[in-house]
Amino acid sequence: MALKADALLLLCGVTAGLPAVAAAADGERYDPYAKMATGAHRYDMREVLQSRGKFVAEPVEQPDLSQLDSLPLSARASEPQAPGQLPEGWVQIGEVVQRREIAEGRKQIDPKPLPAWEDIEGNQYPRKGTVFLNFNGGMLKAGDDNSAENKSTLARHNHPYPVFNGSEATALTLIQAVQQDLETLGVRVLYLNRPSKTVPYTMAMVGGSWSDTNIGDPAGGVAPGTDCEDRDQRNVVYAFDSSSATISQEIAHAWGLDHTLGSDRIMSYQAGNNKHFGDNCQALCEEQCQGPGTIGCRLIHEVYCGEDSEQQNDLAELNKIFGTPEDDTEPPTVNILPDGDVIELEVGADIEVKADIHDNYGGVGWRIKVSRDGKVALDEVDYEKVGAWYFANLEAGTYEVVLEAEDHAEHVVQDKLTIFVGTPAPPTGSGGDSEGDSEGEGTTAGGDSDATGGSASDGSTSEVGPGADDKGGCECRSTDQGAGSALGLPLLGLWLAHRARRRRRA
Repeated sequence: MALKADALLLLCGVTAGLPAVAAAADGERYDPYAKMATGAHRYDMREVLQSRGKFVAEPVEQPDLSQLDSLPLSARASEPQAPGQLPEGWVQIGEVVQRREIAEGRKQIDPKPLPAWEDIEGNQYPRKGTVFLNFNGGMLKAGDDNSAENKSTLARHNHPYPVFNGSEATALTLIQAVQQDLETLGVRVLYLNRPSKTVPYTMAMVGGSWSDTNIGDPAGGVAPGTDCEDRDQRNVVYAFDSSSATISQEIAHAWGLDHTLGSDRIMSYQAGNNKHFGDNCQALCEEQCQGPGTIGCRLIHEVYCGEDSEQQNDLAELNKIFGTPEDDTEPPTVNILPDGDVIELEVGADIEVKADIHDNYGGVGWRIKVSRDGKVALDEVDYEKVGAWYFANLEAGTYEVVLEAEDHAEHVVQDKLTIFVGTPAPPTGSGGDSEGDSEGEGTTAGGDSDATGGSASDGSTSEVGPGADDKGGCECRSTDQGAGSALGLPLLGLWLAHRARRRRRA
């Protein structure tokens, strides 16, 4: 039966907070990417309903590698740009871009994030990861990195980033090489299909020129530095030359690796063939490469190679983040709070909805979708991982709230809550119950504005060969099997007592 409003805990007066840098009780900790938001996302539903479309995510634009052979060269290159200007607080040192306080030696990234930050679902290690190789360019926006929204710390605002200046065959050769570089990690490499906005991923813009970004001096590639252990998860990097090692190096910079010495190392400036990520403690390249005091993640490297070692173990750090590539066969579990499939509220009432989400690996993402009388009014990804939404001033109608989670194996699961505002719920069995369950059957949201386009598990990309976007050369992206490149070791101590999964009434 429907639950009445007076039987619910409706939380009022919650103050929405902004993401804040993690701080410990024993003193300031510098960790700009380990952000923790407080309070719920707040929405005045009168405003949402009057501004239909404003709160609905744009669909994901899918890539088309065939353009690389059909598009004339004259249509690919952008007009030469004057040297750019980095955002306040960022500096370029040679080919390294990092936060000024790091470059000047005033601060160092804390080697261990707060336990409260790691307790946020999706932040745990090891986690699964996704890299999207973008050869088709697109319109980028300036701002804090968010690969799903084409926002980049290093972007010229509203500048059309050019298409890769090479053939499809050249692109496929680069893709295969990057796949090989990452094949021992729990990371999938996509290029035929862009991920949905829900799941966090790193985007590499391949092609263009340094002048298509906001840096001021030439470079072969560039990435925002000092995101140690990939705590942000949604970075955008750039590779301007046609070298797979440059692509992989910039991706790894976004995950916290610094430059090392060695002509056989991806993280080295030195020329060489068959480059790879090192599995030993290799000397860092600081003064010889970019200047003293500019190793962005020094304290993290010392965890693996010893205090004052001035060395870095590439694979030890990457394995901590992403684990190894076993298949992920377990979907997330999703539950909307307050419990109950159907509730009734009066017109003008407020309600807070919370997410209870768990996954066997870090890296999971989620979104909220609200429809009134069958029309979508709000559909947004919870990029800040708040996990709570406060809806005020509910107008009369029947609302369906859908909480959807997705992992890097393309398991997409939902839980639904139906809210009758100003009208009684139908009797049980006559349509008052929502469909589906939270058992993690991999059900894709059919009405999602970008999940259908972004998850691309309709078989349209199941080709075998060098064009497939999974590391083994085979596109395995079904909701039953997950991505073939997915997995790492199980998380130790991750939510040992999970909630029982809630089944729906028939």
